Amino acid sequence: MSYFELGDPAGTPLLCLHGLSVTGMYFDQFHEFFAERGVRAIAPCLLGGISAVADTKTLGCLSAEISELLDAIGVVRFDAVGFSWGTLPLLALLATAPTRIRRAGLSGPMLPTKFLDAGDGGRMKSDVRMSLAMVRRAPALHRGLMWLVCRLPVSVLVGQFRDANLSAVEAHALADEAPFARHLARCIDECRRTGSRFFTQGWRMLLDEPPYALSALAAPAMQADVRMYVGECDNVHLPTFAWKIAAARCGIDSGELERRHRINPPGDADEAGPYQPIFRAPQCGIWMARGAGRLACILHFKEALQHLTTS
Repeated sequence: MSYFELGDPAGTPLLCLHGLSVTGMYFDQFHEFFAERGVRAIAPCLLGGISAVADTKTLGCLSAEISELLDAIGVVRFDAVGFSWGTLPLLALLATAPTRIRRAGLSGPMLPTKFLDAGDGGRMKSDVRMSLAMVRRAPALHRGLMWLVCRLPVSVLVGQFRDANLSAVEAHALADEAPFARHLARCIDECRRTGSRFFTQGWRMLLDEPPYALSALAAPAMQADVRMYVGECDNVHLPTFAWKIAAARCGIDSGELERRHRINPPGDADEAGPYQPIFRAPQCGIWMARGAGRLACILHFKEALQHLTTS
């Protein structure tokens, strides 16, 4: 497994897991940030770019390979952070290697489809629903379509992040000459340079049988502080996914957890940039960016990262 190592070589290890359409290179923009905070960032390339992944690879295989990589470079205990699709292997690591992770930050958490309720899919963005349906029923057709998509100008691929649920700040960040859009375009270009199969593989892993049960997140052996950062209007990484993960971590029903939150909200202390806490338990918490959409998990990733690595 190829990876980037950034920040302070002697610092606190931080595993960084990227989302779909980019690779570990996405984290190079935070090199100085990591160095200043005494963080040794390890950013594997999971899908796309120089990482060609077999069609049969699962989230279980991927999380095992990440563990093997960390073993090989001498990292035993570590903090971890992931955004969007990168939260899927992070959840698998939390469940299957519970003693290794100290703190875990999930920016825009996602869940394998097995853990979703019947109504969850209907609330997701239409192109996500279409991609999942096509990968399930006609994966060869999806691969062919993605082959064509990856031959379009990179500006078209950046444009697929736009939708009506974005806040004004998010929409501005996607303007053609905005620094965020330029960096995202560079990372997408790097990701697609060796082909387009990563798209189909990424969606297929959402449909695969996960290598764990959600109840494993409440195992006594797991001591990780799990922190989730969500956009209120996100229609890809639904806020309800964070509630399901929090409920599993706390060992109670997700509906009951939300009811407790509505009765006794935690207040506005411990903010993380645009994120305000909406739930906090001893080893789990949710922070929400009001009015933010699907782009919040990467646009405000640095604020989540700062919150995770500070306290």
